[in-house]
Amino acid sequence: MSQRTILIVTGEASGDLHGAELARALLQQQPDLRLLGMGGARMKVAGVELIFDNRQLGVMGLIEVLQRWRSVLRAFETVEEVLLHRGVDLVVLIDSPDFNLRVARLAKRMKIPAVYYIGPKVWAWRAGRLKTVKKWVDRMLVIFPFEEPLYRDAGVPCEFVGHPLLDEIPNTLDRHGLRRRYEIPDDAVVVALLPGSRWMEINRLLDVMTEALRRVREDLPSVVGIMPVASSLSMAEIRQKLSARADDLRLVAGDAPQVLACSDFAVVASGTATLEAAIVGTPMVVVYKVTPLTMLLARLLVKIRSSGLVNILAGRVVAPELLQSNATPQKIAAVVLDHLRNPDKMQEQKKSLEEVREKLGLPGAAHRAAAGILKILSQTARTVTV
Repeated sequence: MSQRTILIVTGEASGDLHGAELARALLQQQPDLRLLGMGGARMKVAGVELIFDNRQLGVMGLIEVLQRWRSVLRAFETVEEVLLHRGVDLVVLIDSPDFNLRVARLAKRMKIPAVYYIGPKVWAWRAGRLKTVKKWVDRMLVIFPFEEPLYRDAGVPCEFVGHPLLDEIPNTLDRHGLRRRYEIPDDAVVVALLPGSRWMEINRLLDVMTEALRRVREDLPSVVGIMPVASSLSMAEIRQKLSARADDLRLVAGDAPQVLACSDFAVVASGTATLEAAIVGTPMVVVYKVTPLTMLLARLLVKIRSSGLVNILAGRVVAPELLQSNATPQKIAAVVLDHLRNPDKMQEQKKSLEEVREKLGLPGAAHRAAAGILKILSQTARTVTV
């Protein structure tokens, strides 16, 4: 029996994390698989042969994607070459819909099944993608409970598998032990900065966040600042960008959940990190900035008012949001200080974050996703390499 080959495609750091967990689950359930992938260091360690390093992409937003079109085109051409010549039996797409829906169309033309794990947020914007998904994707494996009926009503085979972060974040994180690891006193007030995993986010948010921290420390000098640096970024380049301000901010390689767990409050870029904060129960303010044109297009296309996933899942504002022109050091510092000085407000948000965590389902998402993928693979004819 010839070896079966799966290609996993993702375009950013969070996808690399989810892809790595999925790869481990796939190999645990079927050890003789060959896994190829567009991803990062975590997927490589998990046993995936990388065909393209997704750190060359790391973009979010319509205009930002266009600005990196050469890298995007090179990545797509690499994926096409692999589909043509590496005997791929099935494609697994993770997030990054602007890129991955095009890969799905390509796979369909080659009669290679495509499974989408962590799919387009059609419930938030661009609902027309439901038709595209139905046309090109063989099965959706979704991570939010409200997504399953949405896709099924549109005629797309779909299964809710739970959120992978519930497995990727340890069940118990020892706050005191983590503070000892990062050399932070137990009685210190700690504020975490999470500006994102993409350089475009760093360029827009790092200076704003660090200036906000400086303003917080003017009022509360004992506050300790800490920042996890995503694997998709260079620690040396982050230090260089911070320059003299690095002395006021402790930098940690990766460890975002751990950093959040040892912190009292967090300033978080809108995205997956807000769910990480919710899972570990750290109150936060959500911030984000994109180009003016991207924001204009979003206002025309987005169907929901909230930006942060925690607020979307809660159905109300659980964590304050400061977006675009409101994401200023003054306003961020004001929100941080208001929470640090108001224990009741902190406790109220913690309680709401527990409700959000419960909506994410049960642990085991990657294993359920892997089982669904392997079932489709078992029903798929072997690909003949060209």
